[in-house]
Amino acid sequence: MIISCRRAIQSVHQKKMKDAQTNIKNASSNLQILYDLTKPHPELFHAGFVENAAQELVEASCLYNIIKGKELPDPDELQTTYSSYLMGLCDLVGELRRTALDSIRKGESKKADEYLNMMEEIYEVIIRFDYPSGLIPIKKKQDMVRGLIERTRGELAVASCERRIEYRTSEFRGLLDKVNVNKKNKSKDKREEKELDIDDIW
Repeated sequence: MIISCRRAIQSVHQKKMKDAQTNIKNASSNLQILYDLTKPHPELFHAGFVENAAQELVEASCLYNIIKGKELPDPDELQTTYSSYLMGLCDLVGELRRTALDSIRKGESKKADEYLNMMEEIYEVIIRFDYPSGLIPIKKKQDMVRGLIERTRGELAVASCERRIEYRTSEFRGLLDKVNVNKKNKSKDKREEKELDIDDIW
């Protein structure tokens, strides 16, 4: 199931949305089977591996919907626990950062800013939750998300500066080209004048 979710995430980044959807459906079906098998055994149902599997599904499903321009699915729609959904949202921020950086590399600064805004919106939601680490280990995830946002914001700022420098440089090159053309034209005019003067002498 976790492998299906990771394949789905990879497919989303590669814009293979049908493959992503197929893997998400497989993962969702497998999660329900896992829930059915472990619910009669609380020590297994509340074990880390079940929660981790559900978090992966949340992460993959939310990323898929974002790239498709849809609203985020809610926990009831995904049929996950609320704690798994919350932790999955935290992990989603890492994938949004990856998407933002891909947009920067493609020169799509507006899209990169949009993904950064989504990261910040998610952080504003998850920061409201405060639970003991023994119950839900959210604090470490919150710190991770804040760090990812700060790094992404810094990288977007650097990319923006580089674009401005590149624009100014190309603008300056254009001016230099014009100056060089003018110089060549003036030199050509002078040569023609000299040739005319020689003809006049003879």
